[in-house]
Amino acid sequence: MGAGAIGSVIGGMLALHGHRVILVGRRSHMDEISNRGLHISGIWGEHTINNLIAMTQPPKEYPDIIFLCTKSFDTLDAARQMLSMIGPDTVIVPVQNGLGNIETLSGIVGEEKIVGAIAIFGSVMRSPAIVKVTVIASEVLIGEIDGSFTQRVGDIVNMLNNAAIPTKASDNILRDIWHKVLYNIALNPLSALFQVSYGHIADNPDTRWLIEQMISEAFQVAEATGVDLGMDSPEDYLEILWNKQLPPTRVHLSSMLQDINLGKKTEIDHINGAIVELGARYGIATPYNNAVVRMVKAKEKLIASEL
Repeated sequence: MGAGAIGSVIGGMLALHGHRVILVGRRSHMDEISNRGLHISGIWGEHTINNLIAMTQPPKEYPDIIFLCTKSFDTLDAARQMLSMIGPDTVIVPVQNGLGNIETLSGIVGEEKIVGAIAIFGSVMRSPAIVKVTVIASEVLIGEIDGSFTQRVGDIVNMLNNAAIPTKASDNILRDIWHKVLYNIALNPLSALFQVSYGHIADNPDTRWLIEQMISEAFQVAEATGVDLGMDSPEDYLEILWNKQLPPTRVHLSSMLQDINLGKKTEIDHINGAIVELGARYGIATPYNNAVVRMVKAKEKLIASEL
């Protein structure tokens, strides 16, 4: 559901390995997939998948699993559209950026239907029906919201691994979602603003300094909201970012940059903007995240007016 670059890769790899998969996405992309199949290239090999069912509206059936891959600002509408295809045993796995998606989904479909997930692999849509997997920073993580290990978590982990998507179970998926948000806070907006890859951001002392300020604010907000990030300080996370997460993704151009260049709305409100919103709620100043949010929104408007 929401078969853009990430959703198409997940669905395509599952279909390639024998699963019946329905993609729900934009008409131009779905029409091309129906006509000539989905072509996946990049670090997970070269594949053309011809057994996908491509649709522009949710199907009138109950799937076993719904991978929700829409942009965060579309979560509420997508949840409402999905209601007609959620059966007694249907599991919803949101594979999305930002904060608040699980809470939004829970309000519509019920928390018991949801298994949390994060994906830190990068993909781009070259053109309709053509996607490329560019980088991977870590395995896809799958976990119950309460941290328990269940049969359905194990089944989803095994299914994705068997489809050549590196995956492991998480015993604290809410913390892991926050960790991915930290990664996105640091890299996505600056890649979009400066039109460069993650590596260029890491190599520039001025952008590194700005990242340090934004991550420090995010840690203060997390502490105020009661979230345990499992680290003692922002510096602990920054060490992971610079030395583990960033090196394998140096060449990646953020999805936010891709959206900016296409004149699309970005997810900034659900990433850095979520830190600003939570900071205001708990009385934590977030001037650096706030400034970056405003710059990204200004760039959205400028680029869209030129297209």
